[in-house]
Formats: sequence, C-alpha cells, structure tokens
Amino acid sequence: MKQILLLLIMIFAVPFKGQVYPLNNKNKSDAPNGSYFKDLDGELDKYIGLWKGNWNGKTVYLDLRKYKYKLGDDSNYIYQDKILGERKIIAADGTVEIDRISNFDNTNSEFIGMEMSLKNGNWKRIYFYPKNMCNKIATLDITNFTNNQMTLHFEYEPSFVDPNCQYNAYVDQYGDFPVNFPKDIVLTKQ
Repeated sequence: MKQILLLLIMIFAVPFKGQVYPLNNKNKSDAPNGSYFKDLDGELDKYIGLWKGNWNGKTVYLDLRKYKYKLGDDSNYIYQDKILGERKIIAADGTVEIDRISNFDNTNSEFIGMEMSLKNGNWKRIYFYPKNMCNKIATLDITNFTNNQMTLHFEYEPSFVDPNCQYNAYVDQYGDFPVNFPKDIVLTKQ
C-alpha cells in the first residue's frame, strides 16, 4: 500500500515541476514556470575554458564557465544554461590591472552569453557588464571561431549618460570610457 501511495504522489508531483527542454528551443515564453533550458547537446562546451590574448603589450585572460542561470523573478522564472565569464588583465611589466578570475562571481559576473549576434546571424554574442563603469553595457561579438581560437569585437550598447558618473570628464577628454578591454582581440584557448 505504501508503494502505491508513493507512486501516486510521484505521478501527480511531476506535472507541477518545471520540465527540461533543449537550450535552443525558441518557445521559452510558453514554457511552464521553473522550466530548465539545458545544454543537452553540449553546444556551449566549446566556449568553456580559459582564453588568453595580447593587446597593447597587455595579457588578457577570459575565463568562461557554464552555469544554470535563473531568468525572471520568484513568481515567474525559468532556468537556462548560460556562459558566464570574468577577466584578468596583466600589464607588460607584470602588474595585475584587473583580476576578477581569482574570485569568480557566478551571481554577478562581467560577461554573460551566448546569444545570436544581431549584426550577423552566424556570430555568437557575449554581453559585457564592466564593473564601476556607470552601468555601461557592451557586446562582444565572436566574429571568428575555431576549436582553440576566437576573435572578439567589442562595442558599447546605446545607453543614457549618467550625469553623476565619475568618468564624465575622462569621456569628454578622450571620447571613451576607461574600460580596460580591447576593441578587437584574438584569444587562444589554454
């Protein structure tokens, strides 16, 4: 009798739980609350790892990891596998200018993706949320990719100017924010 009762509970509990769908499923808005869009085919795996490149004498590291990411609020949400990333920049003299890799933050990382690029349907896109840059957002389009190399192109997303931003004078003088990341770079998987 206990086994029958347990079986009935399991049967009726399953429909109320979120279901698992392939990551590339286009109907995310129609999915039941709590559904999980999982990377079942490993399509994100090729991006995972530590990537390294050189830019103006600096060494750039980008650490990309796959996480189950919650989208929405507590009453209406889904989960989706995403690529999250952090960076490390080392100057030519060995000075570490930025190191967010040592304390990788999977709840508030600087990089999140993979999405389709709006510029070219064959490219993938990572969004870049640089810390302490007055809520500026940038995109990194992967314009070329092989198993061990990828080329990134950096562009800011349109946004409002924050009149209280500490970098306004810098932007007025140099025409750009002091984001320590190249406009274009080739990274090699380590």
